[in-house]
Amino acid sequence: MESWAVTSDAMIVGSNTAKTGTQFFLRKIPPEEESDFKKPDIQPDDTRAYWMIADSRGILEGLMHVFRRSEYSKDVIVLVSEKTPEAYLNYLKERDYDFIQAGAERVDVKQALEIANERYGFKLVVSDSGGILNSILLEQGLVEEISLILTPEIVGKNGTNLFRGIEKSGTQLELVRNEIVEKKYVHLVYRVLKKVKAIMEVMKTEKYKISFAFMTYCLLSQLTVS
Repeated sequence: MESWAVTSDAMIVGSNTAKTGTQFFLRKIPPEEESDFKKPDIQPDDTRAYWMIADSRGILEGLMHVFRRSEYSKDVIVLVSEKTPEAYLNYLKERDYDFIQAGAERVDVKQALEIANERYGFKLVVSDSGGILNSILLEQGLVEEISLILTPEIVGKNGTNLFRGIEKSGTQLELVRNEIVEKKYVHLVYRVLKKVKAIMEVMKTEKYKISFAFMTYCLLSQLTVS
């Protein structure tokens, strides 16, 4: 596991990815308990990351306690927009979830991260999400590193494109390191170049400064090498 994945301040996840995770790992959603209606008791030496879940439509209503209970999460911060249903905001308030409201129709990820930086002091955020959120982060110049784990499996036309939402091609990467894992997988870490580099230099001169890294897993057929 990369050191930034362990010591990151927060991990950002899209609501669709989060919901899929509950369907994949849980046979049945456990009922809420009294303890789910209050923030967990966080110790000063707790090194776990917060989970920031982008959910402007409120599709995770009734499921949020699953993520709060996770042994890998310090607590959950929900990212919402101005169009998020009032009923969902009340659901979050009743259970004492912090939420960041940014964007009109959908979550403005860049603005939400700026608020998270100011409110919580987050400096390093990791994305472990799907193609939509990953694409938004890349296009807005918020990514410094991409970490890929390749598995020796060809999935063909049914494979998922991890960056399917990117409108413009040409994002340049620089290989930082590579490693064989368990004699089977290949772990590649790339630094994002060009546009993102220039934006990050500007950010370093301003009050807002936040590093971003992907922790992304892909299958072999999704990588094109020329």
